[in-house]
Amino acid sequence: MFAMIGCGGDQQIDSKEIATDLNKPKNDIAKEQDERFLVGAAEFDYEQIMIGKLAQQRASSTEVKELAKILEETHRTSRSELGSMGIMKSIAVPSTPTKAAHLAYDKLNEVAMEDFDAAYLNRVVASHNDAIMLFEECIRSNNDADIRTWAIGKLPDLRMYLTQVTELDSQFGPLSELIR
Repeated sequence: MFAMIGCGGDQQIDSKEIATDLNKPKNDIAKEQDERFLVGAAEFDYEQIMIGKLAQQRASSTEVKELAKILEETHRTSRSELGSMGIMKSIAVPSTPTKAAHLAYDKLNEVAMEDFDAAYLNRVVASHNDAIMLFEECIRSNNDADIRTWAIGKLPDLRMYLTQVTELDSQFGPLSELIR
């Protein structure tokens, strides 16, 4: 499977699919929940890293650029922690950005410069809302104690960033509402 990635044929293989396949066979519900959570959290981190880098290049607002840098750094750290957690728990997590992360990046990169800041903030709000639900589900589920503890530790930061982004987004007025 890894040879296919290295050869770089015409097909792009999604690292999320690879991780999911490596986590088979699935015969333990709690382990499956842990796998889904770690893979989903890694996919979220990769998206935030990628679009954060893009926003640092394309955003017109200094506040948006600063927030993007903070989010990129935060999610790089989180991604590294997830990789370690995956190794410790024998769970494969994506080691490269997933197709969904690339799609979010590409879609955001197509936005006109004058609309970019609002579109970026909108994407961050949507993805953080989704991530908060993922993390809350992990905490409520029968997940591994170490994974649950890690998720509990990350949830306040996710909520804090969501609040910051929402407040910054409100400065962009009706435009950001149209992009949603």
